Amino acid sequence: MHNYYKNATKVSLDFYEIAFLVNKSLYNRTKKIRSETGLKSKAFIKYYGRYKYKTIYIVKIALFPIGGIRTKDALNHVNGICNYTEEGRKKIHENLKGINHDILQYIMTYPVQGQSTEYNDNRISLYVGQNGKCSITGEPLNIGNMEVHHKKPRLLGGSDEYNNLTFIQFDVHKLIHAIADKTIEEYKEKVKLSEKGFEKLNELRLKVGNCVI
Repeated sequence: MHNYYKNATKVSLDFYEIAFLVNKSLYNRTKKIRSETGLKSKAFIKYYGRYKYKTIYIVKIALFPIGGIRTKDALNHVNGICNYTEEGRKKIHENLKGINHDILQYIMTYPVQGQSTEYNDNRISLYVGQNGKCSITGEPLNIGNMEVHHKKPRLLGGSDEYNNLTFIQFDVHKLIHAIADKTIEEYKEKVKLSEKGFEKLNELRLKVGNCVI
């Protein structure tokens, strides 16, 4: 919910009011399972560690604070795009030209299990933002041959934010992470990249800690 509404103007005021209305009921209904101490997950520490709200623990797990949200500027937002005006709807349709709507529907219907809501939301945005094409080869992405790649791996502190993700073809993904010479040569033959494509590929290889090829 926070991820969805974070771009709204003065959203913190609205969520503070919601928290005020909800907290009394929350305290009354969770007496038997509420505690003063417990476990704070990595996600809690990352997204809510800076807030000074009193932490509520339910069955020893820290509950995300309803009021823990601040307005975040929307990156790459184009003015005029909305569903409420004729001009806004026209811009939306222009942005979706060339997109395979069956694949878009598939992506929306089948999120990647085990991934965050942010990841799956951005997976949809990436497909539209890249016009349904692989960011390295420029070829159309197809069901069964498309994967989201983290430019900076999560093991190295990377996130599921839009700017850290890119939609690519399966073989390209293999080539980014390949280390063995035999594997690299095998996938180079399959992908057959242009000079510009190799530049993009090597940039991603370096970010994951691999050498250029």
